[in-house]
Amino acid sequence: MKKLLSFCLLLTALLGAAPARAQFLWQRTVGTAGNDETAEYMVPVAGGFVTAGKSGNQTSLPDQSLYLSKLTYQGDTVWTKRWNFRQVQVLYPRGLIVDAAGNLVVSAVTFPVSGFSVNQGLLVKLTATGDTLWTRTVRSSGANASALATLVLGNDGSYVAVGDMAALPTLFKYSPAGALLLAAVVTYSPTVQGSLQNLVAVPNGYLVISAPNTFPAQRTKYITVNEQGVYQFERLRGRFFPGRLQLNSRGNLLGIGGSITELTVQGDSLWSRSYQLAGVGLGLSRLVELPNGNYLAAGTRYNGHDNDLSLVLVDRNGNRLRDTLLVSLRSDENVAGLALTPAGHYVVAAGTDQGTVGGGDQIFFAYRNWDRLLPTRAPAEVAARLTAYPNPTAGEVTLEAGDARPLGGSWMLFDMLGRQVRTGALAGGPRARLSLSGLPAGLYLLRVADPLRRTAQTLRLEIK
Repeated sequence: MKKLLSFCLLLTALLGAAPARAQFLWQRTVGTAGNDETAEYMVPVAGGFVTAGKSGNQTSLPDQSLYLSKLTYQGDTVWTKRWNFRQVQVLYPRGLIVDAAGNLVVSAVTFPVSGFSVNQGLLVKLTATGDTLWTRTVRSSGANASALATLVLGNDGSYVAVGDMAALPTLFKYSPAGALLLAAVVTYSPTVQGSLQNLVAVPNGYLVISAPNTFPAQRTKYITVNEQGVYQFERLRGRFFPGRLQLNSRGNLLGIGGSITELTVQGDSLWSRSYQLAGVGLGLSRLVELPNGNYLAAGTRYNGHDNDLSLVLVDRNGNRLRDTLLVSLRSDENVAGLALTPAGHYVVAAGTDQGTVGGGDQIFFAYRNWDRLLPTRAPAEVAARLTAYPNPTAGEVTLEAGDARPLGGSWMLFDMLGRQVRTGALAGGPRARLSLSGLPAGLYLLRVADPLRRTAQTLRLEIK
């Protein structure tokens, strides 16, 4: 199931670097010899990472299955699972999330067996070990198509997706038990129905990207709805929209789709940056916030024949600090996900059309973080850095500063969706014990605001 994937470094910009192979911690390929396996989405879970894609039989019109795999932080395969669905011939995964209990939820668009061309939506809930709990189908009668697209974990623990119901743009909400709680039509304008492309959970509701069905006369909008799917207000955007939205630790939004844009939760732009390597634009599609507040983004760069993988490190204002390009000859890659190990190293999940196991495979690599390659911090700043231990923790951590000075200020804990789940004050002692009991297993960001040191530091924690 696992073989070495050979990458070579084509270009490293801005700063000197060690040879590319010294940066790789491990590389893996997951797939089967008789099928094409893709990687479309990847999420961090307790103990590692889960990637979702599809599996087909390498024919011109394959019978496709939903395909998931889990790897440890060291790149070892824990399990792979494949599910076939009745009367489904073509399947496109459109979302993957982890709920508060550690279960996996996948959204997809499916096309049924020959003779029926109307697409349908599919929602599948699985345990943390990949066993199916339930499936739900979004379908309509006649020639009207239905679909489920981007999927997020709702503010109330529900599963929220955008898509179509009988060709109308719709916001869906499902309970953890699979009950349909909401199917609200969201209009682009009083006269034009838009296509809902993306959404993100924001305080008291959801921000939805709605693209017009007619080009170029109409423009994209950010539409805010409440928990019941009722329209609140909108912001007019250009004709291009980000392919992905997520919250950062400061409570703003990040739009990733070619470029990177930071926005308020109302949809107002704060800054936007695009990036190139050797004069060719980078198509960034995944981003993760680092404990120091910088961002690591991953995407592809077109080399004239196919797409290669790229990594870009930027500061919190989008200024590029470092980048690299990873080339696998004669194959076309797409980025499925980007995450961090507990040690802060970078893990990239991707798909390739020419893998080393079958035709198309899921590929993974862990890349050593760039902290040691960036300019050295001032000694006083290094001494004042905070540490939290044990990490991973079973529910309690000790917070301590390297300079042994008293800890003052406050702390906030965010889950990986950017939601604040716990907060507290620091009493001023040399160390502080923080109780995190009762929280679901997973990865979290601990944000500490310290007025004495005039800094705010972010630490990455894993609760097991």
